[in-house]
Amino acid sequence: MASRRQLATMGLPDIQRFFAEPPVQYLGLELSVCWILECLLQKDDYPTALTSQLVELHPHLRISETILQQAIEFLDRQGAITSYAKRCPSRGRPRRMLHLSEAVHQEARSLVTSWQRWLKEPTLNPLSGAGLMAGSNMTTSLTTEDQRLADELQVERGQLNPAPSA
Repeated sequence: MASRRQLATMGLPDIQRFFAEPPVQYLGLELSVCWILECLLQKDDYPTALTSQLVELHPHLRISETILQQAIEFLDRQGAITSYAKRCPSRGRPRRMLHLSEAVHQEARSLVTSWQRWLKEPTLNPLSGAGLMAGSNMTTSLTTEDQRLADELQVERGQLNPAPSA
């Protein structure tokens, strides 16, 4: 949101620029999990590549390193992913590759469908900021299974993001 000082110097062309070059939005935990699942349904990959692919395919979206790690930890605790080391010729040390367990492919596809619907949904448009940050509710129009997984994420979020002490 623009401050009063910014509004005083802002003109209508500045507002048009906002729509032409929307600000970057960061995904919350739920959407990050869905993004990771979408990528891992296609192929095993390493965390940094997941971040790069998001920027490439959805230039207006980003995932923070903290949320990425929380999403990976969540999926690991759920038994949805495993990891292994893969040596790459262009690197000195092996990369930590993530692998989606076959047992969760059906659930993952269901969440990816919801993710893709979210990307296209005008009321959840990234410009609006709805559903992007932790604490938001992305559970509208989900299947029962999606709702169960979303509820689990809410519980996990409470464990991953402890309330600040007073």
